Amino acid sequence: MDGNVDKITTEHGQLLDTEPNLVVTPELSVVGYSPRDLLHRTEMLDAQEAALNDLALETADGPPLIVGAAVRTERDNGAPVHNAAIVLRDGETSETYHKRLLPTYDVFDEHRYFRPGTDPVVVDIAGTSIGLTICEDAWQDTVVTGTRRRDESPLQDTAASGADLIITLSTSPFSLEKPSRREDQFAAHAAETGCPVVFVNQVGGNDELIFDGHSLVAVDGAVHEQVTGFESSTTVVDVPVNGDATVPTDTTETRATQARKALTLGVRDYFEKTGFEEAVIGLSGGIDSAVAAALAVAALDADSVYAVSLQSEVTSQQSITDARTVAANLGTEFDVIPIGSVVEDISQTLDANNASFTGIAAENIQARIRGSILMGIANQQNALVLTPDNKSEAAVGYCTLYGDAVGALAPLGDCYKRLVYELAGVFNQTLSSAKSSPIIPPSVIEKEPTAELRTGQADEEEIPAYEVLDPILKQYIEEGNTISSIQEEYPDHIVDEALQRTTRADLNDDKHHHHSVSRKRRSNVGGTIQLPQRTIVYSRATESS
Repeated sequence: MDGNVDKITTEHGQLLDTEPNLVVTPELSVVGYSPRDLLHRTEMLDAQEAALNDLALETADGPPLIVGAAVRTERDNGAPVHNAAIVLRDGETSETYHKRLLPTYDVFDEHRYFRPGTDPVVVDIAGTSIGLTICEDAWQDTVVTGTRRRDESPLQDTAASGADLIITLSTSPFSLEKPSRREDQFAAHAAETGCPVVFVNQVGGNDELIFDGHSLVAVDGAVHEQVTGFESSTTVVDVPVNGDATVPTDTTETRATQARKALTLGVRDYFEKTGFEEAVIGLSGGIDSAVAAALAVAALDADSVYAVSLQSEVTSQQSITDARTVAANLGTEFDVIPIGSVVEDISQTLDANNASFTGIAAENIQARIRGSILMGIANQQNALVLTPDNKSEAAVGYCTLYGDAVGALAPLGDCYKRLVYELAGVFNQTLSSAKSSPIIPPSVIEKEPTAELRTGQADEEEIPAYEVLDPILKQYIEEGNTISSIQEEYPDHIVDEALQRTTRADLNDDKHHHHSVSRKRRSNVGGTIQLPQRTIVYSRATESS
């Protein structure tokens, strides 16, 4: 809270010269979203009240300020707080609005913590009647969430209560192509209510979620102005309450470009908020680790990333060459550490104790040795290991627990394999312009995917091809389609294999090439596979607020 209050105070003070009529921050901007069970701690609520008093004092000689906060209810039973928008002006707390619609789907569980409000609130600021709403109040229809969950419309109620302008404080997490859906949503609100609508959204990584910003003003059924996404900024906007609106230039980005910016933001914020400055990555020469390394460099810098190739007896020279090339192109420190002798020592120890390992068990020894070495390096350097696991492999258990699943953060954990390739293409477009060759060389992108734990191994010999696996997983995990409906589009045996692997991915089944105890959650996090480490997730495109 101290950090949030400092940021709000600094920005508010720097705006004095522009003489704005009003300054607005996102939903729950004082505590951050989502505070979850911290809302049950009395000392947290006490600290927030003190913070609000400090912020109110800033308005004694400055413009009014609207902040998002959790405020205590006046009842002794039920949820302890309201999710509120609070008007601070003239050095004190003025009006307060309580969020009316509380989401309890996807990544949200607000009914557990908040008591819903019941009435619209319209306040007069600088001669303009301003209506206050918060996030889910604006998502009652199907434009963003894909499902109509409410018949009531708080924004229309607010307009009917006399608002000339509606402000929506929000913490709307990112999902692919969601910014454009929000634009459509608020343009429709502006048209239906007859009021300009200001959408103010949180920016940054919070645990596994990413908030992308893209705050905007919608007027007369169109977006009037929009703030650049994926970065914090304060923008002064003239809102034409009774005038013509301009329409900004279309800046729609591709899915892969959005994903790159979102994941870069998530990695950067995770390191900043945990206090770590350096990342360690096992660079195998494959596509996943190359993209993970590129994300780390984009989020931190090349000097803060240490890449290491852990060479076993079955590691090809091409893999080492590719890993070295990627590291050189990114400008990161790079070393090759042979692990063949360690693998041999463990194998001999097992043989001596009549516990000789073969097949999958022997292959996974290599992966777990790599995991131990990476964690050792990270501990010594006070760094964090980034795991390159992607969503496709984790979903079907094609990863090694305590091996390639080792790490503090899985930046690709919610990216299907095909999206990883798209990310590689984006990095080559954005980072290679000053170089004569691509950052991620063609040899990495074009090679057949392999775990390379035995000679000649290929992913497609052990799991369905990613071109088929990815859409099957998306339909099953994220869209909730039935097996029979998926089999109408893909061969029965491939669907059965993919979904049986997905269902058994938490059982350490020996039929999996690699062991994994990842657990699948279908609705709360958009089907993200929850690995032991953090995974940056996109909330469900069809259900995310």
